[in-house]
Amino acid sequence: MPHLYIADDNLDFSEYLETVATREGWTVSLCANGAELVASLKSGTDPAFALVDINMPEMNGIEVIDEITELNRPLRVRFITGGSDSTLLAAKMIASARSLSVGRSVFKPVSKDNFVKLLVEEAEELSKLADASS
Repeated sequence: MPHLYIADDNLDFSEYLETVATREGWTVSLCANGAELVASLKSGTDPAFALVDINMPEMNGIEVIDEITELNRPLRVRFITGGSDSTLLAAKMIASARSLSVGRSVFKPVSKDNFVKLLVEEAEELSKLADASS
């Protein structure tokens, strides 16, 4: 199962997602901000799925894109937000323009059932990316 990285400054929300993902068989790394996420993503080469909060301290979702564009690993990204946000649209457009594989956005709160469906989708997409890169 691929690795899930959750970058969100809301610890309760991150831990909820971690619990659900772990029960579904994922390896999970929690990151309190974008800088932690970038450091974690740079330290591995296995397929990865990153859930990135748009509004975080130290390094927001758009700033994360600048740092992860050149990573040499199968990577999928979805942005998380607490509401509709023009920054979310900008982040998705920038990520896509830089050839990052970006899925639909995630809006808080996320139900367990919807998150499990999202994890299944992302596992399939990462499998395709991993096959294409090998």
